[in-house]
Order: sequence, then C-alpha cells, then structure tokens
Amino acid sequence: MGFLALTFGISWSGVTLLRLFDVDLGSGAGQGIGTVVFMWAPAIAAIAVLRFHRRSIRDGCGLYLGRIRWIVLAWVAPVGLTAVMVGVGLALPDTAFTTDYSAFLLELGLTEADASEAIVDLEATGVPLVVLLGGFGLVLGGTLFALAALGEELGWRGLLLSELAPLGFWKVSLVTGLVWGIWHAPLILLGLQFPDEPVIGIVLLTTATVALSPIYTYLTVRARSVLGATFFHGSFILGVFTSVYLADESELVISSFGVVGIVAAVVGIAACVAHDRLRADEQITTGEPLRPWSR
Repeated sequence: MGFLALTFGISWSGVTLLRLFDVDLGSGAGQGIGTVVFMWAPAIAAIAVLRFHRRSIRDGCGLYLGRIRWIVLAWVAPVGLTAVMVGVGLALPDTAFTTDYSAFLLELGLTEADASEAIVDLEATGVPLVVLLGGFGLVLGGTLFALAALGEELGWRGLLLSELAPLGFWKVSLVTGLVWGIWHAPLILLGLQFPDEPVIGIVLLTTATVALSPIYTYLTVRARSVLGATFFHGSFILGVFTSVYLADESELVISSFGVVGIVAAVVGIAACVAHDRLRADEQITTGEPLRPWSR
C-alpha cells in the first residue's frame, strides 16, 4: 500500500537524518522536530495519497465532528485505564508503591530541579497533586498532545481504518496494531522508551499496540470520527502515572507500554466488548465489515 510505504519512508528516513545531524530527540527542541517529522508522517502520507487519487480527505480520514459524547468519553477514558495499570502493578510481587510526582513532570521534559520546584509550588495550593497533575494531563491531552496525536491518527484510525474496514473489527485492529508498533521501532532503538532493552522493547511495545488497538478502533467507530482516537491518544499521557506510583520493577514491566499496560489494555478490550454486546444498539465487534463513518 502506497500509504504505508510513504509513512514509513518519511518517518524512518526523517528520524535517521535527525540522528545523523546529532539532534537530541530527548530535548525540548528535539521532541518538537521529532513530532513533526515522525508523528505527523502518517497524516502527511494519508493526505498525499487521498489527494493523488482525488478523494476527499474528510471522508478518507474520518475527519468529522462525530458523536460528541463518545469523543469526550475517549478523552477521559485513559483515567480509568491508568488506574487499572497502577492496580495491576501493585499486585505484582516485586513492585512497591511510591508517590514520586516529579516523574510526571520529568516525562514532560522538565529538568529535575524544575520538576522538584514545581511540585513544591503545587503542594502549597493544598489541592491533592493527583488531582492537579491529572487535570493538567487531561488539558494537555485535549490540546497540545491531541494535536500531535492527530498526526498519527489521521493515518492509523483514519485512512487505514477506512481502507481495512471490510476486514471487520478484530482483523482491522490486529493489522493496525502490528503496523503501528513496528513503525515505532527506530524510536525504541534510539532508546526513547526502553533504553536498556531496545530489542525486547520493540516486541513488547508492538504487543502493547496490538492490545490497545481494539480500544482505539472501538472508540473511533463509536465516535464516528477520527477525533475519538485522537483525544484518547492525547490523554494517554496519563499513563505516566505508572512511574509516579510504581517502583522497583523494570520499565519493561511498569511502563504504560509494558506488562501493566498490556494487561490494562486487555481489561479495556473486555469493557468495549461488554458494552458492544450488552448495551449498544448496533454491534461492531462481531467481525462483520465496519462502517466507521456511518451517519
């Protein structure tokens, strides 16, 4: 498929060039450049392919306002998913409970000194830090991070979902999850997620994206808009709370893309299937062809 070739070509060659020019992808500037080059490659490829074939970008990528209540649900759903991650982590024998709130800010690119100072200032407000940081994460998830996520989702849950819709819910989710995970490989090899175990990290992250993919598909189809996946993706930053509350285990275990994230995703899939089979007027997890943007 031309879309995939173009997406991988832009992302992988782009990040390779950044590496050759010694751009620090962990820095603030590096993350900004990396976001444009890597995360927006699927959107650029999708738009290019649709324009080449003289097709509507709106129809091809599901760029509709959709069902607002489902988009809002997608935006806040990572709160529950993160709670499950933390609960799974605490159930493991080698994982201890901690309250290192600075880990949340460090993930956003702050220095240790700035993060520590910010935590002191936030504690002075008297509002529980989990509420402040959780609210901050949702605000970012619905704005800045949603904008970054849109670059991916116009491709994955936009054009790719549209093209693969005849395969049905489970096959669409499996293929998209595999492609999505493998696409991240250069970033993992550069040490941006699992620096100590990059090869295992690629396998684990791909497993996580496959596990998460049905949730993304479900929210997108129910929202009848790519914005469902976009806001869920943006607010998934809340998964950083695993680093806030879990300690003494490997990043392969406590990361939101590690073991706890995979287990939580399975719980999320169960919740989607339960809603689909017990509450929904029209079932979409049966394996029948999907109509993601049906009006």
